[in-house]
Amino acid sequence: MPRAKQIRSSVITHWLKHYNLRQVQYMAGHKYVSSTERYQQNNLDKLQGQLEKYHPLEQNNK
Repeated sequence: MPRAKQIRSSVITHWLKHYNLRQVQYMAGHKYVSSTERYQQNNLDKLQGQLEKYHPLEQNNK
């Protein structure tokens, strides 16, 4: 069962896909924009992992 922190993180990451950074900062209640930017980095890390896993050139290594 997801914990509150995981749900909050998922919601903020979802918001970043639909709203600009400052709007999400306000909605999340973050004092500093860097706190909100951390969620963008989180999303990029997941994307990087997916690229490494599913990239066609990586298929030769399996």
